Amino acid sequence: MDATGCRLAMTGHGTLVIVSIHLPPPKKLPRCDLRALLALGNAVILFGDFNYKNHRWGCPTINYNGDKLNRLEDRLDFEIIAPSTSTYFPNIITNRPSTLDIALTRTCA
Repeated sequence: MDATGCRLAMTGHGTLVIVSIHLPPPKKLPRCDLRALLALGNAVILFGDFNYKNHRWGCPTINYNGDKLNRLEDRLDFEIIAPSTSTYFPNIITNRPSTLDIALTRTCA
């Protein structure tokens, strides 16, 4: 998993951690990395090209990572946010548009 992030600390507000993610398609979900990234602060946003497919966020198929992420949402206490339209439009006619770019958010009290 490639990740680049920043921590935003504003006077009078809590700290926000924003991390851009890219996970190449053949790699499996690194649960320990995901857990570590979500623990970087009280308010965390992970976003980018996860290459996770699930019907829940508009993909025509489900892959291993998409299924696993969907099941981890409650266990690791984060929310999955997806755009309302596809973010990937393949050049190959046999592939269908998918939503590969999603965001995971976590806010601790």
